[in-house]
Amino acid sequence: MSEKIVFFETKDWEKEKLIEFIKRRLLKEFPDLEIEFVSSPLRESNASKYKDITIAVIYLNSQINEKVINELSSLKFISTRTTGVDHIDILCCKKRGIEVANAPYYASITVAEHTFALIMALARHLRKNFEKLERFDFTREGLIGLDLYGKTLGVIGTGNIGSHLCRIGFGIGMKVIAYDINPSLELIDKYQVSYVSLDNLLQEADVITLMVPYNPKTHHLINMYNIKLVKEKAMLINTARGPVVDTHALIWAIENGKLRGGIALDVFEGERMLLDESYLKEEIPSDIAQRALLTLHLLKYENVILTPHIAYYTEEAMERLIESVIDELRHYLKYKSTKSSFESFF
Repeated sequence: MSEKIVFFETKDWEKEKLIEFIKRRLLKEFPDLEIEFVSSPLRESNASKYKDITIAVIYLNSQINEKVINELSSLKFISTRTTGVDHIDILCCKKRGIEVANAPYYASITVAEHTFALIMALARHLRKNFEKLERFDFTREGLIGLDLYGKTLGVIGTGNIGSHLCRIGFGIGMKVIAYDINPSLELIDKYQVSYVSLDNLLQEADVITLMVPYNPKTHHLINMYNIKLVKEKAMLINTARGPVVDTHALIWAIENGKLRGGIALDVFEGERMLLDESYLKEEIPSDIAQRALLTLHLLKYENVILTPHIAYYTEEAMERLIESVIDELRHYLKYKSTKSSFESFF
């Protein structure tokens, strides 16, 4: 029986690249494949249309929960074009015998570089600078920045992305401290990283960064209790997943003289409502709507920067991602197993 593969959430440029790789890497070896590309995400609202697919290649806005899995009675393999897997009910997939694979390495350097771009943007007040120039205000008032050299960089999660962040921070002369349940001897040796408790990191770091996946143990890892530990002039950058940080805690911190160095978020609570237009056509749960409004509220503060989940988004990373996904598909088609299962942290 031939496999039916549907690629969800594909853009035109991505479709062209995928077709190129599929012709070169898959169709010569597996000529009977049925392949379809759709622009929409896979969710409860449309899952019934795809009852006969055996392989789903999804992206960030697809939501694979128990209802979706029950609709897809023929599904055997899910490949997500993301590093995180918080949009997939992994336990339900395991019960059904559905293999799941992610793309853990394609954007490690890319996300670390974007994180540092956000750090530097906060350090030099770039949002305020651009807003002043839009008003033709060329004065320097309120724009005095700070040096990162000699400051303490706190990295929460030292996996693939976090390790690159340690490297960059060390390279520009920062003291690097980290929190992870699995300390890396290599990072200690190469970049003089000091592992500390989460509370100590929040107390000591001038720059707090989050590099952990989202799961029940990391939900609101930064919260109303531990946000009170941070320095007044500290900055916080989240390029991991939005719900790792409680937005209520960020607002409390700003309004109580904490995190005056600024907040930069590439991911944020209520993200799907704000970034995915198709999500607005569905009934939005009240908790998601509330979190989205809290995120929008953050923008009223001049030392807050948001980017729309683009830390991974470079030409080079997208090329690596497509190549990784096609290699994973080839491995599954050949051996009926994943090449490498998703990574889990915490």
